[in-house]
Amino acid sequence: MSDLTLPASAPVPQPQDVVRAIKRLFKFDGKTLDDPNPSSTPEQVKAFYAPAHPELLTAGIGSPVTDLKAGTSTIEFIKSFGRKG
Repeated sequence: MSDLTLPASAPVPQPQDVVRAIKRLFKFDGKTLDDPNPSSTPEQVKAFYAPAHPELLTAGIGSPVTDLKAGTSTIEFIKSFGRKG
């Protein structure tokens, strides 16, 4: 069996050095929608939820807002209803 201890000169990882995965959340019309597939683009997520929320077909996609402490990135789908242009 091999010895898996770190050499004395190796730095010890600190909590701030640990990489955490950022969980994506999607918001639409006051509701939080879970990420159906982390490898999907926001446009694909919008299409995934469109059958349940038809207003998404014409909705825009907002810029992600990242909260590092919470470990989340929130993307809002913005209704086009009532907007000019």
